[in-house]
Amino acid sequence: MVSFDLHLLGWRDFQQLCHTVTREVLGQTVVSFLDSNDAGRDGAFFGRWRPSDGESYEGNFVIQAKHTALPNKSLTLSLIADELEKAERLVESGLCDVYVLMSNAKLTGESERKIRDAFISRGVKQVLILGDSWFNQTISESGRLRMLVPRLYGLGDLTQILDERAYGQAAAVLDSMRTDLAKLVRTETYERAAQALDEHGFVLLSGAPMTGKTTIAAELALAAADHFQTRVVALQDAAELPERWNPNENQFFWLDDAFGATQLNQYLASSWQRVTPRVKAAIDSGSKFVLTTRDYVLRSAWPHLKPGAFPLLEGARVVVDVADLTPRERQQILYNHLKHGRQDTQFLTQLQPHLDGLASHAGFRPELARRLAEPTFTASMGQPTAPKLERFFEQPLEMLEAIFRGLDTDSQAALGLLFLSQGWLSSPIKPDDRGAELMSRLGASLGGVTRALGALSGSLVTVVTRDSDQGYEFAHPTMADAYARLLREPEFLHLLIGGFTIDALLNQTTCGDMGVENALVIPQHLWPVVMERLGEPDRGPQAWRRRVRREHYLAYQCVADFQLAYFERCPDLLDSLAEPGLMLESDPHNAFVATLHRNGVLPEAARRRFASRLIEFCIEGTDPAVLWASTLRALLNDDEERVLLHRLREEVISDPRNVVKEFTSQHSDSEDPEDFSFPLDQLADALERELPGNVDASAAAARMRDLRMEWVASHKPHRPADATPTETYKAEPSISVPVSTERSVFDDLVPS
Repeated sequence: MVSFDLHLLGWRDFQQLCHTVTREVLGQTVVSFLDSNDAGRDGAFFGRWRPSDGESYEGNFVIQAKHTALPNKSLTLSLIADELEKAERLVESGLCDVYVLMSNAKLTGESERKIRDAFISRGVKQVLILGDSWFNQTISESGRLRMLVPRLYGLGDLTQILDERAYGQAAAVLDSMRTDLAKLVRTETYERAAQALDEHGFVLLSGAPMTGKTTIAAELALAAADHFQTRVVALQDAAELPERWNPNENQFFWLDDAFGATQLNQYLASSWQRVTPRVKAAIDSGSKFVLTTRDYVLRSAWPHLKPGAFPLLEGARVVVDVADLTPRERQQILYNHLKHGRQDTQFLTQLQPHLDGLASHAGFRPELARRLAEPTFTASMGQPTAPKLERFFEQPLEMLEAIFRGLDTDSQAALGLLFLSQGWLSSPIKPDDRGAELMSRLGASLGGVTRALGALSGSLVTVVTRDSDQGYEFAHPTMADAYARLLREPEFLHLLIGGFTIDALLNQTTCGDMGVENALVIPQHLWPVVMERLGEPDRGPQAWRRRVRREHYLAYQCVADFQLAYFERCPDLLDSLAEPGLMLESDPHNAFVATLHRNGVLPEAARRRFASRLIEFCIEGTDPAVLWASTLRALLNDDEERVLLHRLREEVISDPRNVVKEFTSQHSDSEDPEDFSFPLDQLADALERELPGNVDASAAAARMRDLRMEWVASHKPHRPADATPTETYKAEPSISVPVSTERSVFDDLVPS
């Protein structure tokens, strides 16, 4: 039997656990009472319970929780003596037939007998005493209970809590949040996310930085592995889905910072758009998807995502907003981090009078609660006074920047290497030439950097495992935000551009000010260095992806003057611009060409060839997106517009069946027929818009819609009538314990 360290819970969390256990095990919904006016009852219900031993309990139940913060404390009669008189009054009022005492303390047979006799002597008809052994057994046997109280995963040995298969399934999650499991708080936002996941098989978690999006995603993934035996697959890029998806296995796909970590990454947004047909197919086969994104990144990405082609982006979006956290949730988040943090007793004692106010502070964020619990972030604070704490919550980036500046040389170099490698540094550290040059210029050594990473682990960095490789990441994406502020200083920027990996360069910089939030703006005098880096040869399995990413960079992260200068330096690149890529709307190459045209950089010969192919794709039925995609349509001049309309009349309107045949011939079995053929509906609508009032165009459009629906009906997969439905992820409503006006959740934070 697994032993759970329930003494690490606070009094309120233990009370919440007791109510959840009562609902799940006894099958009862508990009425909770204020801590200041509970009259000896933490909860109550009327009903009947028959445990497995055959004994029956019936009537008015009173539940009383007794929590101890001492790991080996025994439950004795003296510890509950003050409850006896309260129980007697409840009996006299007709409110107590069965008294249920729930405690995480150890319970001996002798103590149980004495306590039971004491309550019986006060008029209680039946007494049920549940101690630590009962809790350990109950939690060990119930994956659903662990799902409902995810903090339990951090209070026991996970290799014993989960069976071998489930542990393997969850490895991607456990390695990324190993130190955070004991701090989890089940919030109403988590419940909304679980409901969206249950109803749609998909949830998009969006919100401001530091609001707990990744934590909620991890809770869902962990519950999926434990309770539903679902394999968790952590994706770095949506483009990985085709090779990671197994149609014969239920999988839980988790894509953190789906469209960019600190700024919009056009390549990642396009990757998502390209794989949406496979996402739909995977959901239909039983897999689940959780995406997280910062709210401002999502706003920038939205025009590129085409949510109409994947309505769940809107329908299953759950906004993670700190304003939605209840007072109890804020307090519990802050309590849990401090309880399991590394601050000493003196600091916690000085901090305690301020905690209720900090939990309600407008600047409260779960990530800031974590930082407050780590001495690394408060070392310069000294005694935590109200003005200092106010600044801590109101100016988090500025304070992080100050912390970075105050680090020793080896620690600064360690964070520099991590930043250069795009937030992932493999262990053991093997710096390349650029990394070695960075350490040399900063005066750091390899041994010093290795020791610094160990010292920073748990505060500024965290140790994780990716595909069996152990390494380091920033403890939170905002660490990279703050570090980027340092790099805006000329001496740092010049030093680090040469040290960036090519992926980091493409993801974190712009050449000229493109208005990209949180990007490093490279000034014009450093553009030649960037051009040299962009010209580095692409090798290995990621070569194609990197070439696509480079086009995105040139299109969306470089001003027109840089584009002109780059093509003067690399004229051979122009030869690749004339041929559109399929699918027209989602292929990043086409967006690249359209941007060059808009900026006046695209050569006329390349534009003419590109426009000619767009018209051919439309008339052949291969891809008619030029009719409705404004960025593509802008590539046509007036003469080409006339050619397009003429050929629509002569070749498309006259033979809609051939258009449908040509288009559907590209369908693969992995794509949903209705979603795949949606562009035919768009083409029909476009025909009516292009030729308003034209009877032949309207007839051709109607015929095209009919042919499309006939094709969809003939290609829909047939599901067996006796298919067994899968279990759901839906979370039961939590039982709210009202916030006391007298007793604070922080009362037992500092041992008395």
